[in-house]
Formats: sequence, structure tokens, C-alpha cells
Amino acid sequence: MLLHWNVFTFAQKPLNKPVFSIAKIAMVEAMLHYKLSVKVKPRCISVWKEQWAKRLARVTLLVDFGDQFVIVMDKSNGFWFLPGGGVEQNESIEEAAKREALEELGLEMEINRVIKEFHITLISTKTKEQLIIPPFTLVHAIPIRGQLNAEYAPNRKIILVKKKDCRKLLHSFKIPIEYECMSPYYYVSKEVVRQLAICST
Repeated sequence: MLLHWNVFTFAQKPLNKPVFSIAKIAMVEAMLHYKLSVKVKPRCISVWKEQWAKRLARVTLLVDFGDQFVIVMDKSNGFWFLPGGGVEQNESIEEAAKREALEELGLEMEINRVIKEFHITLISTKTKEQLIIPPFTLVHAIPIRGQLNAEYAPNRKIILVKKKDCRKLLHSFKIPIEYECMSPYYYVSKEVVRQLAICST
């Protein structure tokens, strides 16, 4: 069973015809754009101000293997996130998604659609400073060629999770110190899985 959220098919219908009211179009836009606030330590704010973080966007991959999807997990501490990465200069979301899939997972992908765009504000737990970081764009991807890698980096294993078991990823979890600055990746991934769990019931 391929992942299917009703709003996505609704959102893909052409909006240049007078089919939907302005209110319905606004509702679709609201569903496709999701605001997320993430509380972080002050040093994480500083890290996300560095040059490497100043990308136009980041792409997050929901890699669909029918009844399974892919996560990356550090098995030493349980920290996990969906695969993806930064969009390079003059690169489209689709091109970035395909490149990241090949680099990280060893797979060539068909990119079906953009599912959601997460607009994230980091909030310092100490100073209350706020920083808006480039959006994370979630895409639905289907593997068409290649062999799934066993790991993405040292200690980071690539794991297939059954959709019917995805709720197990939603338990309360304290982010390890070494991954604090990757909090946006985790919270975006967790929200995606939360929505997937709702759709899988």
C-alpha cells in the first residue's frame, strides 16, 4: 500500500480553474505549509547562523517501500530522522531529493510530489532569541533502481520501518547532546511519522 493522504490529491488539482472557493484554496495552502517551533540551547542558534546552514531549503525524503519506509538511526543512542539534506545553489527540490537519495541511500528515486513544507523557528531556551531557518520540504519518493545501503555514516544505520509499527517511533525521547543541533531534523521527522501513523490506522 503506497502512502496516501487525501489532502495531497486534493492539493494537486489545478487551481487555475474556478473549481474551489478561495476558502478551500487557503485551506489547502495551510495544510501544505506547516509551522513548527523548536526549543534549542543557545549554541544551536549560533550553529544555525553559520554559513553552511544558509541554504534555500532542505529536502526530507519519505521513501515509500509499499508497507515500509526508511529512517536513519544512530543505534548507539536511538536518535533517528528521515533521510535528506540541503538544496544546493541552482538545484530544484526534485534534483536535490534525487541526489540525496543516491548519496545517502544508494537508490535512484522517482519523486512523486511535494507533501509538506515545514517552516521552522528555533527558540533559545535561555535567551528566548528566535531564528527562522530555511524550510524543510517533504517529498514522497519511490525507489526505482539500486541497492539500499546498510548505513549512511559511522553509527548511522539505514533502517526499514513497517508503516503499521511507526507509532513506536513517537515515544518520548530526549535528544542526545551530540545531536542537539539536529533537533529540527528530528522534530520534522517525528511530525511526518505522526501524520503517517494517523493515516495508517
